[in-house]
Amino acid sequence: MTWIALLIVYLAAVVAVQGEVPIPIPIVTRAEWNARPASGPMDSMDSPLPRAVIAHTAGGGCTDDVGCSQQMRNLQNFQMSRQKFSDIGYHYLIGGNGKVYEGRSPNQRGAFAGANNKGSLGIAFIGNFEEQAPSREALDAAKKLLEQAVQQAQLVENYKLVGHRQVSATRSPGEALYILLQQWPHWSEQI
Repeated sequence: MTWIALLIVYLAAVVAVQGEVPIPIPIVTRAEWNARPASGPMDSMDSPLPRAVIAHTAGGGCTDDVGCSQQMRNLQNFQMSRQKFSDIGYHYLIGGNGKVYEGRSPNQRGAFAGANNKGSLGIAFIGNFEEQAPSREALDAAKKLLEQAVQQAQLVENYKLVGHRQVSATRSPGEALYILLQQWPHWSEQI
């Protein structure tokens, strides 16, 4: 009977330790969403960054893998062809399916907030969130992504979280999402 008790204690300890180790959020790679290669050089940034900027793409949303990958390609094509960016402007994008999509490297300066791109990790929700908030799955994915960015030294531990409209003349991330962001940890009125 003693060995059973020891086994139970051991298994409980293993479960407790594993519960403390955060499970990495899976990220849909550029290859998986069929990204184009960058068309030119991009400025580099030193990590960890002091600020995370939350935006929305303001276009169509998506709820499944196929639709979200298509929205990623559409946005990249628009930003590279029409806006003349070297690549998609954001570091990460979040679909309504609750998945995180890889944009440009967090070590490259983004193209979403003009002079405020320096020192900013750009995270955009795919869709327009002026009147309706993103899905619960998407919001949860964003929170996990921010935690992971700190763990991976992409963001400083005491980073500031701001909405896109605080660093650019835009309505992004949309009123419904902006209201929610103000309740998240690290929210800051100051940029």
